[in-house]
Amino acid sequence: MTEQFVGYAALQPYVKDNKDTELKVHTFESRPLDADDVEIEVAALTNLPPVAAQIFTSLQMQVEGWNRANFPLIPGHEFIGHIVAVGDKVNQLKIGDRVGVSPVAGSCGTCKECTSAFGQLCANKVLTYNGMHKGFRTYGGYANKVRVQESWAIKIPDNISSEEGAPLLCAGVTTYLPFKHHDLGPQQRVGILGIGGLGHLAIQWARARGCKEVVVISSSSNKKEEAIKLGATQFAVNSPEELTKRSKSLDALLVCGSGPSTNWGQLLDLLDDHGKLILLDLPEQPIAIPPAALVYRHLSIVGSFVGSNVDLAEMLALASETGVRPWIEKVGNSCEEVNNGIKQLMSGKARYRVVICGKGRQ
Repeated sequence: MTEQFVGYAALQPYVKDNKDTELKVHTFESRPLDADDVEIEVAALTNLPPVAAQIFTSLQMQVEGWNRANFPLIPGHEFIGHIVAVGDKVNQLKIGDRVGVSPVAGSCGTCKECTSAFGQLCANKVLTYNGMHKGFRTYGGYANKVRVQESWAIKIPDNISSEEGAPLLCAGVTTYLPFKHHDLGPQQRVGILGIGGLGHLAIQWARARGCKEVVVISSSSNKKEEAIKLGATQFAVNSPEELTKRSKSLDALLVCGSGPSTNWGQLLDLLDDHGKLILLDLPEQPIAIPPAALVYRHLSIVGSFVGSNVDLAEMLALASETGVRPWIEKVGNSCEEVNNGIKQLMSGKARYRVVICGKGRQ
């Protein structure tokens, strides 16, 4: 059966400094609780604060920059809470379990992607918000409760707080997956372009995997000290002069931030023969790639999209073991505080994730 839930909704595309486009309290009809679903209250008990990580992917959807948004839109694609109800066929989780949810809230479980641990690529996957499930719109963690498929509700290790755990469920697994799929470790020299919500976690994964070199590239020297603290072994300013000195110095380059001025040819020149440029950031415009660099030097360009439920569990286990954690700034859970958090994030001054903390939506 369906129920009435409440959340913070965008009723129209977000416009900076326009109060009419801020999130508003919105009551909606939930999707039915299927037999294999769990219902998660985005709330927690003592010392387990309720959270829903508030990051740019949600905002980009809200302003319709990347993907067409359907309004009213309740974002929140990485969050942690406790299970308060379960479907009749749920057998791996129980009421009271603390679990997290990524941008994917369900998949078919039978296609070639699902059966090969790439469920995030399932053609019939259900998005955590701005998606559809059996005729019902999906709404994310800015709601007080969310219903998802049991297999996509991932148990959170006890030594990872809810505040720090929530950003790992998208940004964390997005930056973890290239290290797993491309076997990046002690023999590889890894570069990371951009120190932001993605980049600051990629640096930590490189450290955790024991990479031979961890070279961080940023637009200025302002974040050099932070990069070293996160685990970088070298730091470079993204300038033609500096990058020219580093030709063929990397085995892999993770692109965690780019813009209209990004020189993709020069980035490829950083790679040694057989090197890989791995796109984690989504450029807003088509990128210009010199094909000769790919052909004559056996370079490759690959992408990576979040992670499967298997990847999420593995990532959390490694984070638990190695101490990989996001740097976060906390805001309260009232609608006014959440809107202020969006402004804080849009200013570009947040280090490095803004997390909503507090019980309920009012």
